Amino acid sequence: MTSMTAGRAEALLKAAIAERDRRIADLERQLAALRKQMAGVPAPAPVEAAAAAPAPRSVEITKVKRRTGEAERKAMREKHRQQQQARQQNEVRDDSKAALEGRSFLYVGGRDCQVAHLRQIASSYGANLIHHDGGLREAVSRIDNVLPSVDCVFCPIDCISHDACIRVKTGCKKWEKAFVPLRNGSKSSFERALQSMTQGDNVQ
Repeated sequence: MTSMTAGRAEALLKAAIAERDRRIADLERQLAALRKQMAGVPAPAPVEAAAAAPAPRSVEITKVKRRTGEAERKAMREKHRQQQQARQQNEVRDDSKAALEGRSFLYVGGRDCQVAHLRQIASSYGANLIHHDGGLREAVSRIDNVLPSVDCVFCPIDCISHDACIRVKTGCKKWEKAFVPLRNGSKSSFERALQSMTQGDNVQ
């Protein structure tokens, strides 16, 4: 398992793509300049005149063509290298997410408006997310019924009641489940926790 988090891999991928685009744009500018230079070279002298003196223009045309061809090949090599790097970065992210394939998580508390997004994030890692509102409408006792069937429990410490938090901690100890406190109820906080799990980091 690579030590690079999926978030960092994505940032590196974006930076690599931006660098690729910059290099390709630079090569295309060089290529355009060479083509313009080539277009401005007069045609070779007639055969009759060539006998009188060698035509250096034909040599110049050959050089311009060579430089143009080299620039085109360099641009193609750079594009291929960047595409290969992008594929490798995507493979790193896919391998990381596969580590959570088939796992089931319980998320207690948080904001109702975020639940659908949290489920999408979990699903992108191949995991299933069960949500409990922390006692707002659901009975806190339901947490005890769900705990045996999940791998770990996430609790955003800023969006959960004290009673629900105590219930979760007690249940996790009883059923030997991992307890993962989150700094807040945001989507990014939840995804960072999943990324940490893909790297095999210990959870509380």
